Amino acid sequence: MPIRHLAYMAALATFSWSTAVAAPACQLQQLGLLPVEMQGLRPTISTKINGVEARFILDTGSFYSTMWRDAADRFHLPVGSLANGAFYVQGLGGSEKGQVATVDKFEFLGVPLRKVQFIVIDQGGGSDVAGLLGQNLLRIADMEYDLSAGNVRFFKPVGCKDRPLAYWAVSTPYSYVELRSMDVYEPHLRADVMINGKRMTAWFDTGAARSWLSLEAAKRAGITPSSPGVQFLGITYSIGPAPSKAWIAPVDSFQVGGEKVTHTHLLVGEFHARDPEGYETRGFPDMLLGVDFFLSHRIYVAYSQRKLYFTYNGGPLFNLNLPEFAAGAGTARSGSDATSHANATAGEPPESDAPTDADGFKRRGMAYASMREFDRAVADLTRACELAPNDAGNRIARGEVYVQEGQFSSALQDFDAAIKLQPDDIRAHLARAELLHSHPDADQSAAGSEVKSDLDAVSRLSAPAASVRLELSSLYGEVGDYSDSIAQVDQWLDNHRLLADQATGLNERCWQRAVANRDLHDALQDCNRALALRPRAEASTGSLIRRDVAPQNPAILDTRGLVYVRLGNFNDAIRDYDSALSINSNMPTSLYGRGLAELRLGDKERGQADIAAAEKLAAGIAKRFARMGLAP
Repeated sequence: MPIRHLAYMAALATFSWSTAVAAPACQLQQLGLLPVEMQGLRPTISTKINGVEARFILDTGSFYSTMWRDAADRFHLPVGSLANGAFYVQGLGGSEKGQVATVDKFEFLGVPLRKVQFIVIDQGGGSDVAGLLGQNLLRIADMEYDLSAGNVRFFKPVGCKDRPLAYWAVSTPYSYVELRSMDVYEPHLRADVMINGKRMTAWFDTGAARSWLSLEAAKRAGITPSSPGVQFLGITYSIGPAPSKAWIAPVDSFQVGGEKVTHTHLLVGEFHARDPEGYETRGFPDMLLGVDFFLSHRIYVAYSQRKLYFTYNGGPLFNLNLPEFAAGAGTARSGSDATSHANATAGEPPESDAPTDADGFKRRGMAYASMREFDRAVADLTRACELAPNDAGNRIARGEVYVQEGQFSSALQDFDAAIKLQPDDIRAHLARAELLHSHPDADQSAAGSEVKSDLDAVSRLSAPAASVRLELSSLYGEVGDYSDSIAQVDQWLDNHRLLADQATGLNERCWQRAVANRDLHDALQDCNRALALRPRAEASTGSLIRRDVAPQNPAILDTRGLVYVRLGNFNDAIRDYDSALSINSNMPTSLYGRGLAELRLGDKERGQADIAAAEKLAAGIAKRFARMGLAP
């Protein structure tokens, strides 16, 4: 973004707060406050694109702000090639070709900016978030990340030079690290960390939900997939088409600045950090310090000094409660086990930082929920409900926390209240439908019609291209409404033309047909088309999978395996399940489906072993297949 726009934003900022730091001559002038709403482990912010609200993920790891292609279409933005030719954005899964879109008026921090450019990539069809807000819009001043309170602040230091800038650390020790050289081509927040006594390079990256250690770096620290205590989790996808394998590994020690934690666990991911000769590549560092690290710390990025100051908030440093890797993650222990922090102590934030309005309590409550501190989350969200009793969003947020706590009645009361306050709230109807359908305390016979009514409301209120369509397809299928399930995924396919989105939709339609045991030849065609459309990646783009191209998507192979079981083609089913499990061995549906196929072919020993392995990974898998009419 042109420098004149940055100066314009700073000049128009209406904030006048300042505080002395270390000496009267050193002042921090607050230029702006950016409210951050945690959606799980995604820090999202509200902006406006040509006057229409748009939410972005705050991403310190993105060198430039990025928009998903479907969001560019949704906001009717022309997308074209970059003037200098082809440009590629690299992610954990390889690289994506980038294009460019220009927003005539982009409102950020309450200031309208003109002619702001975004890199556009073919991703994001499953989300209502528009993209990533990157360093070109974040490096306008020093920044404080107080994500546990739902706040990001912009500061201009005056007369501070090398003075410590952790201004809030009055009674709490602070740490700091020196940041590596940064420029427009390498703007990442890079610093040295120590893992098992080995020096590594880390990025502080709010675009990563969790902290990751690259497999190559893990090996330098003495950790391999076969090391004692290492547990395979499965595969994950990021920017780029190739999958990455993931493990949880015990780590003897991790140190950043003056803070040290011992006997913890880290996620290990299969992505490149160094070239074959050991030199750090421009693509990735040894480690990403993600949102879990930001939530457990208060961080001041002093671009003015090329330093990063931080204090420890308390709680586990690397919170490895991993719902996204539910199969196989059950025995992982949190990073809070046997930890010690050499230069940080837990404490409450200063009184001046406490929320004063409903929005502030809501943001902090959602941050507590992201950290799984549910008692604190409920307390803050209850205060938000008291201060703004007519705001349906506060009720929904608290209801979602109650769901995570297993408090069915309280969650239902909040969702009911939210719908009374705002009858057209999509999120409230969807949350209530999911709760009534899935919770064992619900009277399913009485709840069935209400679930259908809520799903119909979400369908009626949602735009044709809304990301919720695939979720609706799945829920309609689970309540036995086959025609509405297929209608939802048809709407998705009609409104998402990107190849990856088409593959996702075709896989969903194939699955719904297989589950319902309907239109199986059409289902097989859907799965075959999905596999043909799924993008592949050359190994050199970042995937460590040892082939010229990345393997087929295991989820689609798993779906086609079920189709073959329905058709009685058990050898073909086993072939697809074998392929899926060779990529991700922690897939209970593939293990159970393969077990059924093996039993049908008379291989009792293997069939029973696979079914037992599936039940160990997912306790309810047998009932799930029984509802489909498939039993051993």
